[in-house]
Amino acid sequence: MRKKQQKWKPRSDRYLFTTLLAIEFLMSFTFLGYIHIEPISITIAYIPILIAGCFLGTGQATAMGLFFGLSSMYKASAYYVMPLDKVFSPFLSGDPLGSLLLSVGTRALFGWLVGVLFVLAKKLRHPRIAVGVVSALSPKLHSILVYSAMGFLFPELGYNFAYAFHADVSDLLLSLLCLLVVEGVWSLRQREGIKNFNAYLDQAGEVGNAKREKARIRGSWILLLFCILCAVVATTFYFAQRMSYMLGVHGLSLSSEVKQDLFHLQLQSLFATLALNFLLAVCLLVVYRYLSYREYIGQLDAVTGVMGRKMFNRYCENHLKSREVMASGVGWFLFVDVDYFKSINDTLGHPAGDFVLKRVAQSLSSIFSTDGGIGRMGGDEFAVLLASPMLKTELSQKLDAFLSEISAVLAAPEKVTCSIGACRFAYPQEMQTLYSETDRLLYAAKRNGRACYIMGTLDGSGLQLLDD
Repeated sequence: MRKKQQKWKPRSDRYLFTTLLAIEFLMSFTFLGYIHIEPISITIAYIPILIAGCFLGTGQATAMGLFFGLSSMYKASAYYVMPLDKVFSPFLSGDPLGSLLLSVGTRALFGWLVGVLFVLAKKLRHPRIAVGVVSALSPKLHSILVYSAMGFLFPELGYNFAYAFHADVSDLLLSLLCLLVVEGVWSLRQREGIKNFNAYLDQAGEVGNAKREKARIRGSWILLLFCILCAVVATTFYFAQRMSYMLGVHGLSLSSEVKQDLFHLQLQSLFATLALNFLLAVCLLVVYRYLSYREYIGQLDAVTGVMGRKMFNRYCENHLKSREVMASGVGWFLFVDVDYFKSINDTLGHPAGDFVLKRVAQSLSSIFSTDGGIGRMGGDEFAVLLASPMLKTELSQKLDAFLSEISAVLAAPEKVTCSIGACRFAYPQEMQTLYSETDRLLYAAKRNGRACYIMGTLDGSGLQLLDD
């Protein structure tokens, strides 16, 4: 199930895609995306497509190109547009199929090509330089596709792909703008704080009271968007009605074409307002997530980076009460104690002790993070809750790998070992009982000479040791 979900982009990329989509609509339906120079309009509304192609993928860039093409087709369908812009409208050009291919097909193809080029650029020896080159050349690529389509579909206009190679100062400025935007986003995403925040977004729903919070956020999000939609639509149609009334009061009679253009502008204003409100809603959601992230990192263990005791206890309580987890039937709870940790601190110093704790936490995370949660309970003791069912032989292999990995943490002849208590339990289970019974298994491992693990099973009849 987890692999199937990973076919779609991580949650952080979904936030980026929806944000870019809102910006695309905002640029397409306002002055932000177009520069009007007679006898045609120059667009920069493809910039979100570049960001999608570079940081999300070919599919997302193609989808952005499709939305861009649909928006430009709608804008070109008004009677007041510049003459050459009308060829982008299936309703005004006289060739509906040709206009559809010109306005939508070329933009979708542009998104796909940009996505492919960025993928290839990232595989080169100097990916950032290659990405910069693709970004700078993308305006020219867009021009080549559009002018070539115009020459093929509407030859009577006298345009062809050669017009795309006419360079002037505006072309250099457009290339520089695309380069700066993509490189700026690249630098921003490489920052450690942004990486950590994206990682938190991707794992949101895995720590704490996730499902309840996720459902609450989704419900609030849908309600907010519905209220925004209702308010914007009601406002638009109200002013449309008042405009018609006002014109009538002043004795102005409008032709059907003028009325259609006014309605066209009102819908365009509606789309732009919706895009702006949607963008603000996404920003509010990201701010909320960021505040949750700040609270989250404040509860992590400062030395090891895994969950602190308070967070881990809450994590366990939530998972032990989860219906989805309880349906699995059984789980495992582990206590891991670093052997002779005080001696490490006394002989090698506290920095060495902290280093050992970090490596133990890293090893536990690398082996068990996909199966459950890891927390530092205090001092040299860690705990692991494996919510998913796991065979005894599989857990034994993982524990052997963990003990082998940590044994080489310090330089010879020093050797790090751990004592481990592993308790298999059946749902439902009280947390306090699970703690105390697993603790018994941990001390049994210590009595057994340390550097080993003791397994037991907890059911209605109490704790029973599992045979090797």
